Amino acid sequence: MSVPVYLFSGFLDSGKTTLIKDTFQDSNFMEGVAHTLLIRFEQGEVDYEEDFLKERGIDLVTLEKHDEMSAELAAFLQQDYQPNQVFIECNGMQSLEPLIAHLPNEWLIVQLLTTVDAQTFELYINAMRSVLFEQLRFSDVVICNRCREDTKAAVLRGNIKAINPRATIYYEAEFGQPATLKEGTLPFDKKAPLLDIKDDDYGLWYMDASEHPDDYEGKSIILRGKFAQELPGYKQSFIFGRQAMVCCENDTNLCGLTVTGVRIDEMNLGDWIEVEGQLTGLELDQGQKTLILKAERVQFYNPPRDEFVYFS
Repeated sequence: MSVPVYLFSGFLDSGKTTLIKDTFQDSNFMEGVAHTLLIRFEQGEVDYEEDFLKERGIDLVTLEKHDEMSAELAAFLQQDYQPNQVFIECNGMQSLEPLIAHLPNEWLIVQLLTTVDAQTFELYINAMRSVLFEQLRFSDVVICNRCREDTKAAVLRGNIKAINPRATIYYEAEFGQPATLKEGTLPFDKKAPLLDIKDDDYGLWYMDASEHPDDYEGKSIILRGKFAQELPGYKQSFIFGRQAMVCCENDTNLCGLTVTGVRIDEMNLGDWIEVEGQLTGLELDQGQKTLILKAERVQFYNPPRDEFVYFS
């Protein structure tokens, strides 16, 4: 039987231990879990109290270096503790590869989370970019904590996405609450006269436009995506969009919208195109609204390196 493994990376005092403790206190997450093995490679200001661990059936093992995790040690830990799940608090100054390479086959890495202190991020990205690269390049989730109103979300997101485009980013304030940032968390200005949505930002735009269509009605916009579907009986309209990965490349959903005012006989299904036009609202049942794009310019476009959509 596979044992789920959760890896937590980040610099010392970036919030790893607090995040782990918060997870342990989530009754929904811990429901049905009898034994948890917690492997710690560094200790910061926040600690794990003995009573806290005992109440939740958590065994704590402290190691110093990631390369101590040999196949023999991992097998011993599995045999000795028989965990239902494993949490690993990594050392942010050490490479993850030696650790990951020696995990036993039955230990399945479910998620790698990285914590980032938003107040010190610019300092670290300038002085220790190679170390941050090691922390971020495998991450599924990056939590930017200790955000303030004046925190520069664009600096955080731009640098994180440059290292790992697939990472999902969350912004949190001092005490784990969602952060409210003066500049917002969208990588584009919704008030701009012409929205030019870049490849990496399509998912965020699509999600926000789906939730707030009134904010985009009447807006001029440039989008890049695929000729995804024909509309039977229509010769000047088609479904445009990009695929969002659900769990693997064989399981995807289309994030699309209707484009009108073009000659589809000049295009083929699957063609990548850049389309510029104006968004207009279309009323649906029960007071809902969707957006369609009236094209003013369409041209072929080279596919991006990563064709899938991400939502952060």
